[in-house]
Amino acid sequence: MLNIFKTQKFIEFIKAKNSINNDDIFSVIFQEKKMWIKKGRETGSSKLHRFYYILFPFEILIPVQSKTGQEVIEYETGKIELFKTLGINTPNVLYKDKELFVLEDCGKNVNSYIRKRDICEEKMYYYIDKVIEVLSKIHNSGNFHGGAQARNFTYNNETVYAIDLEDSFSHDIELETLQFRDLVLFLVSLTKTRASFDLDYNYIIEQYISLTKNDSFKLKLIELANKISWLLYLCDINFINNLLGRDVKGFIKLFRTLQHLG
Repeated sequence: MLNIFKTQKFIEFIKAKNSINNDDIFSVIFQEKKMWIKKGRETGSSKLHRFYYILFPFEILIPVQSKTGQEVIEYETGKIELFKTLGINTPNVLYKDKELFVLEDCGKNVNSYIRKRDICEEKMYYYIDKVIEVLSKIHNSGNFHGGAQARNFTYNNETVYAIDLEDSFSHDIELETLQFRDLVLFLVSLTKTRASFDLDYNYIIEQYISLTKNDSFKLKLIELANKISWLLYLCDINFINNLLGRDVKGFIKLFRTLQHLG
């Protein structure tokens, strides 16, 4: 059977769409199939980011490696293919060249579901459990995601896929540290939900630990929260608290919970 994604017609279609769109990532439809074009874009942390990491050496602030656009394409598509061999759900790479690559559509990002104001608890934990399963599978295979926010997982036909795997880090950083960073990023991304109920972070963390056996991460979460106890204290001051937005208050609530993990 002819692979339509290797035909000259498909390649010309992709290059034509790319030439008229300035976005780094955008969707197109070819022969009734939705897909995503992702351009090679440089990665790297700013000098300010690196400075903050020196002042506050928290896992969540670890600078990413600098890579050229072409290096990003090779790295991310290679990681996608590696994950596939490990049984981790990722979108298929339909085409790539030195400027871009094309991914099949794998549904909407999970964040778009859990941020709905009218989401019920059953649905919320349904999506969260699905993401934890994929994240745990990544970690159990001896790998890391690199950007494990809820927006970097998609949902389609009862399946969650890992996407946006472009970030890499210095080889001096231990795998456990990067996996812990993944967990923290995921937890922080959940603070942006608009649900009418509070999330049970203890449950979420226990679910992750039960699947990965990374028991030490609970103590590391407590230690991380205690490192910013001064910030939590400041946010208790009335006039400061009144200035905080919903997302910041959600972040503070998460770290207060982490201080008292069971």
